[in-house]
Amino acid sequence: MTASLITVVLLGCMLLWILAWQRGSRFAIGVVVGAFLALGAGPLFRAIGAAGPMPVWVPALPFALIALGLFAFGLLAWFWGDERPQRLHGIERTGQPESLTAE
Repeated sequence: MTASLITVVLLGCMLLWILAWQRGSRFAIGVVVGAFLALGAGPLFRAIGAAGPMPVWVPALPFALIALGLFAFGLLAWFWGDERPQRLHGIERTGQPESLTAE
């Protein structure tokens, strides 16, 4: 039963990868790189988890890192936001496309 479940999951992942390759090869290559990184990091995380008692702050660490990353990107957008060009890809700074603005 377990082997057939693993086979079905792997075939499903392979079909999804084939669809990703048809849509864009850069995305499919990124999926492969991410899969190899996950395969390499899995045993490392298992070894860390089996090392002993886990501190109470460790489970919340990914959420804290994501929140800090979003905060950092928000700060960058805050400071760099006014330095963008007045016209970008046919859209005025007002947010309306050129065809909708009154002349």
